[in-house]
Amino acid sequence: MKLNIKLYYFCTLALLFAGCSENIDDSDLYTFTGEMMVDHFENNPEQFSSYLTILGKVHSSKKSSSTMKELLDARGNYTCFAPTNDAIHNFLDSLMHLDAPQVQSTNIEEIPDSVAEAIVFNSIIDNGNSNAYASTEFNEGALNSTNMNDRYINITYGNDSAGTTIIYVNANSIITEKDIEVENGYIHAIDKVLSPSTSTVADLITATDNLQFFANLLKLTAWDDKLLSYKDEDYELYNEKAGEPRDNTSASGWKGSYPEHRYFGYTIFVEPDSIFKEKGIDSVEGLKEYLKGIAYYDEETSWADDYDNPNNAINQFVAYHILPERLIWDKLVIFANEKGFTNSSPNTGNKFQINVWEYYETMDFHRRSLKITGIRGGKRLNRHATYNLSTYRETDVDIPGIGISSNNGKYDNNALNGYYYPIDDILVWTKDVPTKILNERMRYDICSLLPELMTNGCRRNKEQCFYFTYDYFMNRNGMGSGAIPSMSEQTDFAYLSNYQNEGASGDGGGTWTNYQADEFNIRGTYDFTMKLPPVPYTGTYELRYGVNANENRGMAQIYLGTNPNNLPAIGIPIDLRIGGDKIGWKSDASLGSQDAIEELDKQFRNIGYMKGPAYFYPGSASGRDCPTSIRKIIFTGLLEEGKTYYIRFKSVLESTNTQFFFDYLEFVPKTIYYGDIPEDKW
Repeated sequence: MKLNIKLYYFCTLALLFAGCSENIDDSDLYTFTGEMMVDHFENNPEQFSSYLTILGKVHSSKKSSSTMKELLDARGNYTCFAPTNDAIHNFLDSLMHLDAPQVQSTNIEEIPDSVAEAIVFNSIIDNGNSNAYASTEFNEGALNSTNMNDRYINITYGNDSAGTTIIYVNANSIITEKDIEVENGYIHAIDKVLSPSTSTVADLITATDNLQFFANLLKLTAWDDKLLSYKDEDYELYNEKAGEPRDNTSASGWKGSYPEHRYFGYTIFVEPDSIFKEKGIDSVEGLKEYLKGIAYYDEETSWADDYDNPNNAINQFVAYHILPERLIWDKLVIFANEKGFTNSSPNTGNKFQINVWEYYETMDFHRRSLKITGIRGGKRLNRHATYNLSTYRETDVDIPGIGISSNNGKYDNNALNGYYYPIDDILVWTKDVPTKILNERMRYDICSLLPELMTNGCRRNKEQCFYFTYDYFMNRNGMGSGAIPSMSEQTDFAYLSNYQNEGASGDGGGTWTNYQADEFNIRGTYDFTMKLPPVPYTGTYELRYGVNANENRGMAQIYLGTNPNNLPAIGIPIDLRIGGDKIGWKSDASLGSQDAIEELDKQFRNIGYMKGPAYFYPGSASGRDCPTSIRKIIFTGLLEEGKTYYIRFKSVLESTNTQFFFDYLEFVPKTIYYGDIPEDKW
């Protein structure tokens, strides 16, 4: 099922408030002595009388009799980008001049409910149990929480003629008065109504002046018509658990909910027209000639005009720019608990000691990976460097990679079903990508393998836990990634984020022994199969499974192969209760000499284990210094480029309360784990 979003603004208004489900419990309201949001609007009618009237017209959800005015007069944590009276008048006036106007008057009392709902829901973020956003917490890019319309709000900065900093919201609105602090959050007055684009990401690129060359490629290859999916309506209609809260007291009291929606989205990295011009490329034929000199395509590649053919060179070029998930700027890579990062500052990477990485599979038919590196000062595609083995900082950069911009100047990059990000060079699958850039230990956080999790804002969310039904990650009706093609209904699949407890110990750090401070904790008589990411080239690899062992874990049989319906078992069941302390673990410090450290590492490998990585710090020490943090080598053998492999985990215990810990996997080519230079400890 695909939803074509190529419609005018009002054709999609019905979608804009479908996610709101707030109900007010009048029996449990606090009495505040300070000013609430509604009080501030009432006390400043010269600025907000129109907005206040609209709040009184709009109900907090289709199921609620409470209005948004009542909601903002109650306790809570809300961030409100409140349009001024002039902003609302100008917005309504602009709607009256559309070819097919649904607004006949700028009189607030006469506007349609759909317009009122769009104005309100686009302007408010319900921060739940977390603090509302003050401007000091704004980062360049999207705020981490969506508004009540399930859309992200983008923040950018500029300067006026006097050099004063201006904060832009969604590219077009300016904050005229910031940080109005009230008892239930923050109000930021804006000069234009927030009206997020209802275009698909492909259409948004097409409508952007400086992206016309790439827009033409999207159309030529028919990729524009492949990027239309937005929302799985069936999930909400037929899944009784959609949006339901969950308090799993048997699982350490983890509270959370099932996702209310199942959205789909895309992220596209786009070269502006100026980049093609710099390379002397002004036509499709010119791009072909450029690719012939640099692209690493196989002999079956077509150079003809069959551009919708996935083997066509231009088609491959475009597909390698597209990820099957909606990624906001701050989540392209995750700064969380890597060495040196602390939670004393916003999670932007401005204060960190070492690089962070993420690997994603693009939408290329040939199954290719894209590496994103977060470095001091930005994010780059397909960067390669060597590192100091003591500090793990870059010592030499032989491939700088392609810079990514968080925004496109005055243009809005926030589409209904995704984002685009301008890049500063031409992105191509060259020979260096598989043989050098990806010829390394690739550590995949499990989240990066699940596009729906990323698109629906679950990853690094301030909710503690999300639960997923057996079909959430399947490919149904042509929609979805199929990242988990099968899961038994007895599988209790939960995602936990340690969002508030990250960074090194001594600065508010936590004790979760996790990569990127989150994990999946799976219970029940679980049995699920996951699609693995592609390997960059055919060769021998180790596949490693990261474990945080404790007595609450269980045992699982692992299966691996290419037929998801008939996977052969590999090895004996893995016992997740076995930590390093049960197999002779000793800290590097206690071992003393480098020879002793290397000898213990060798002993561990001989029985199929490794110490945890030194890269992340779950507490006062690194993963390598934590006896419960170990890596199990679950497979060593040939993996082929272009093939799709699946892995299955099946509980072998009768107890439904034992935990399957699922955090990260490592794909390590033989050139790394058995190369001339020993693999590093990181």
